[in-house]
Amino acid sequence: MSAYRDPQGNNVPAAPSECLVHRDARGIWWVRMGVKNHRVALHQSSEGRWEVHLDGANDVWTRHGLREQLMERMGLEDAVAGASKELRAPMPGKVLEVLVSEGQGVSEGEPMLVLEAMKMENVLRAAGDGEVGSILVDAGQAVEKDAVLIALLD
Repeated sequence: MSAYRDPQGNNVPAAPSECLVHRDARGIWWVRMGVKNHRVALHQSSEGRWEVHLDGANDVWTRHGLREQLMERMGLEDAVAGASKELRAPMPGKVLEVLVSEGQGVSEGEPMLVLEAMKMENVLRAAGDGEVGSILVDAGQAVEKDAVLIALLD
């Protein structure tokens, strides 16, 4: 789950419901929206940035992952900071299930742990890509808010 933003932080426009992407015999990509074809080229650069060329106009889009979107929705300023290397309990609760093992690689948004809080099961997900370094809790264990549950390697 991610959204893309332009350099000013605006959402990239959603694709129209009726569009067709195709590549011609010369290897050029086109997007057909309605009755008009638009020439498009995408180039991925570093740090989740994409250079977009549409009908000769250039733009840069930046990927905002799950963590950044959640922080933005909560109104926190740290929306573009790097993903945390620790999975912390967002509230007091009881660990129902640990879904990963030490040494396992995880991707952003991948489920890592199930925490029961206020009679609800909450799936806690990885804030970024990494490798599980240590699991600091066991199933059935009660935890306090902000307790470190799983640490990722640097």
